[in-house]
Amino acid sequence: NTVYNHKVYERKLISIRDDMEYYLSQVSIKENDELAVALAAGRYATMKLAQLTGEAETKNFVHDCIKTTLNN
Repeated sequence: NTVYNHKVYERKLISIRDDMEYYLSQVSIKENDELAVALAAGRYATMKLAQLTGEAETKNFVHDCIKTTLNN
C-alpha cells in the first residue's frame, strides 16, 4: 500500500530529523560553536542532497528551510 508506505517513511524522516537536530544541538553546546557545527552539517547536507536529488531540488529544499526559519 503506497499510502501506508508513505506514512511509514514520513515517520522515519521525522524521527531521523529530530534525532539529528538534538545531536547537532548537543555538539554545538559541547564545542561552544554553533557556527562551526552549522557549517559542517550544512556542507554535508547540501553536498549529499545535490548528489542524490540534483542542484535544482537541493536549492529548493535549502530555500524552503531558510523561509521556514525566518518565519519562526
